[in-house]
Amino acid sequence: MLTRRSAREYGFWLGMLSPGFNNDITDVPGVCVGHVSLMSGEGPLLPGKGPVRTGVTAILPHGGNLYRHPCKAGIYVYNGFGKSLGVPYISETGVLNSPILLTNTLSVNDVAQGVLTHLLRQNPEIGNDAHTPNVVVFECDDSYLNDVRGRHVKPWDALLAISRAVPGPISQGNVGAGVGMSCFQLKGGIGSSSRKVCLPQGTEYMIGVLALANFGLLEDLWLAGVPLGWLLLREWPDGDPGTDYVPGSLIFVGLTDAPLTSPQLEKLAKRTALGQARTGSLSRTGSGDFALMASTTSEGASAISDWELDVFYQAVVEASAESIWNALFYAETMVGRDGHRRQALPIGKALQFLRNWQGGVVIDN
Repeated sequence: MLTRRSAREYGFWLGMLSPGFNNDITDVPGVCVGHVSLMSGEGPLLPGKGPVRTGVTAILPHGGNLYRHPCKAGIYVYNGFGKSLGVPYISETGVLNSPILLTNTLSVNDVAQGVLTHLLRQNPEIGNDAHTPNVVVFECDDSYLNDVRGRHVKPWDALLAISRAVPGPISQGNVGAGVGMSCFQLKGGIGSSSRKVCLPQGTEYMIGVLALANFGLLEDLWLAGVPLGWLLLREWPDGDPGTDYVPGSLIFVGLTDAPLTSPQLEKLAKRTALGQARTGSLSRTGSGDFALMASTTSEGASAISDWELDVFYQAVVEASAESIWNALFYAETMVGRDGHRRQALPIGKALQFLRNWQGGVVIDN
């Protein structure tokens, strides 16, 4: 049996730019990620009791106090079937002043309470002599595997995820908010990737992307220019992966140490849609697809010209696509409520198909 590793480690060509040391979002200096994974029970769904297949992931852009030292940010929503918190404020102000939390759809408010507790503990002036923070919580629907009505993620889980946030390499696949997620009707979850950006004058920056991947039909899946999902369906028993389609969602969180403005960061956020498209996604109806990009650099840093952004766009597109592929490659098969099953990407079969695919035809051995 093949060990589950990143897509890159199997030799796939995933872009021109070089990744960082960990090839994940923590390659951006100062970034930390923490997970809380909740898994218990099996068998029929008993709302409020389980089975539980869910969790929460916390992303801290830097190790300081985000309320007092906010980040410039840009946000883009290219499919609005989502129930996230904090989007309008970032769109209006271009400011991120809270940790970024990911969880399931019906646990957004509980997680927000945990984030508020964290911010109030750090900042006693909030609500007295200072304005209130903008809590940021993104979500995807894990109800195919999880007792989502049970709202098993609690405020203290959000606090625990924040407290567990550490530099990389990060865990990917069936962890944190990704525990119960599906992608292309296979097991999805957390995936991440990074790219180095080198400007002509020799200045080097880092861009890291983390994806919560929970979207798509198997027939949509492409990998390295090969229609992998279609090829897999041809050999699947009865031509069906044996799982129902749940529209789901996709969340991208991107961070960089480049001194970009909020409008520039919004432009980068928009390019994540091109990365998603490289994986074959149609951003189907019912999929809430959100992208946040933020700069970890201090206010005093010099700006980068818009004419220098193309290499940043390339980095975002490549890292976004690879983040989704990594979510698939790291995720393992999971059985959830009512016996619902999400099969892990069959890596051996995928490698065989990609070796045999040439010039638009499948070569029979």
